[in-house]
Amino acid sequence: MNNQIIEPHYKLTKDIQVKKKEMIELGNRYGLTDRRTVKCSQQLDHLLNRLAN
Repeated sequence: MNNQIIEPHYKLTKDIQVKKKEMIELGNRYGLTDRRTVKCSQQLDHLLNRLAN
């Protein structure tokens, strides 16, 4: 497989892991409906959509 494809996929996967951890921490600290948690969740959704496409 081409390294140009592998590297962005790896970075995107890593970014998703980091964003998931951030969202869990925000949810635990501020609650699931807090604007910070919701914004982070939307950012995670965006990353997951990029991975799926």
